[in-house]
Amino acid sequence: MGRGRPTIGLVKEPVKKIISRQDKKDLRTLADDFGLLYRKDVQEIIETCKSYAEGQRKIMRVYTAAYM
Repeated sequence: MGRGRPTIGLVKEPVKKIISRQDKKDLRTLADDFGLLYRKDVQEIIETCKSYAEGQRKIMRVYTAAYM
């Protein structure tokens, strides 16, 4: 029954975008290089970010707040 119009009220759920294991590993390496890996907020950023670039930006914000 895959043909025709979908039933009323049927909503496709958005695809949840997550980053790859390699990107998480790279973000952990970045945070460790800056001495931020021990922080809970940085670990949370790594686990919840939707892209490498987003995670990198957030980690750099933490770095500037902590060291600048």
